[in-house]
Amino acid sequence: MDMSPHLAASYQSQDAIADIRQLCQAQIDRLSEKLSALDVWLIYWDKLENKRDMLTYRRCKLIDSKITAYVEPKRWISQDLPFLDLTPLSIDSSESQAYVCGLRQTETQYDYLLLWTKEHLSHLQKDLIEEYAQLLRQYLTLYQDNLRQQAKIQMLEEMLQQADHQLRNPLSLIRLYAENISLGAEGEPQKRQADCIRRTAETLTKNLGDLLNCGKQACLKKEDHNLLTLLQKVIALLQPQLDKKQLTLVQPDPMNIVVDGWQFEQVLQNLIDNAIHVSPTGGKITVGCHTSQDGVLITVSDQGPGLDGMNSSELFTPFYSTREGGTGLGLAIAKKIILDHQGRIEAETLPQGGAQFSIFLPC
Repeated sequence: MDMSPHLAASYQSQDAIADIRQLCQAQIDRLSEKLSALDVWLIYWDKLENKRDMLTYRRCKLIDSKITAYVEPKRWISQDLPFLDLTPLSIDSSESQAYVCGLRQTETQYDYLLLWTKEHLSHLQKDLIEEYAQLLRQYLTLYQDNLRQQAKIQMLEEMLQQADHQLRNPLSLIRLYAENISLGAEGEPQKRQADCIRRTAETLTKNLGDLLNCGKQACLKKEDHNLLTLLQKVIALLQPQLDKKQLTLVQPDPMNIVVDGWQFEQVLQNLIDNAIHVSPTGGKITVGCHTSQDGVLITVSDQGPGLDGMNSSELFTPFYSTREGGTGLGLAIAKKIILDHQGRIEAETLPQGGAQFSIFLPC
């Protein structure tokens, strides 16, 4: 039974929480063993559950009551809390020492590391703690980024589901009317035109279903395809845009790749369409293909302005677009398709100018 996008995203987020907890707990355990600390707490804001969470390493069951009374109200947390800088807490206790190291601020909440030891820490020990704090902050940042990405993917899937409901009925009506026109056609040209409309509507209906299922591994129809054949189908669709800007498209030599043909065409169409948009009139777009023992590398490069200081990872984020009128969905869907093929896709600015998108498909 297929689960809903919302439920699937929830499970993925829960997995992310489990992974980040394990990573952070392992780092806390290692740090505590190296320091012989009495107690180490990692306190962070769980954005998914909208609550504060805590990971601990406890060597001593009994904690100094003065430390507990000072720490629990959290009155000492303020906007002046230094980040990645170990700071001693002013606690009047002869039994142990307490330290705090701010990690990051999320909206109005703080993530931080608390430690208490029997003795004052040396400079080397402080440096060690601050190194671990840097690592823990990176883990927590990745966790938050993962949640944001999952939320955007969930929104994208919900939008595709809405598109399914909004488009299937009109497509069915187009097919029905086309069949009626074909049956009542007075001449062969009119009948051929009606049959063409009907077949196109059927193809769109099938492709819509394939697009909705593009995130499901079981729905991939991977077969042996000639890259040049797939590319030429895409060029046929985009030829008017290429002609309008007088662009030359350099094609690779014939090369067989094992992919879902229709889905991979969508990737090529998106990359070349973007390249056309940014290319200067009379420019050149080059599609390359290189093989190695590990797999196949396919590149699409243009002579446009390049990424222009943009973060290349943001290009594949759902709803991120620098193109006027763009939806920000094309590259996100392209990346999803490539990931489903166990591959990867990256973007960079070439030294000679222009952008290059690289797709690696493993053997």
